[in-house]
Amino acid sequence: MLVQVRTYKVKEGAMPEFVALWRDHIVPAREAHGFQVLGAWNDEQEGTFVWVVGHEAPDGWGAAEKAYYESPERRDLPRDPAELLLAADAKVLQPV
Repeated sequence: MLVQVRTYKVKEGAMPEFVALWRDHIVPAREAHGFQVLGAWNDEQEGTFVWVVGHEAPDGWGAAEKAYYESPERRDLPRDPAELLLAADAKVLQPV
């Protein structure tokens, strides 16, 4: 399994809304496309949200991400999560 570590800087005051959007909509949409959320953590005072998502990705991480981002589940999110973020970083990691 490949994993991706996603680190976000959330806009001041937006953490509760972001967490609700992530928990109620993003996680189920990801899971519908074979992703597994392996954990998530936040520091509301610092505005940091970090989560780890995995996928078997038989055709590569890019193909799995493309299918997810082009899906109706992703397209139909009630809000674009990027509107709540100041910055985002994502790194795909290989198992050792």
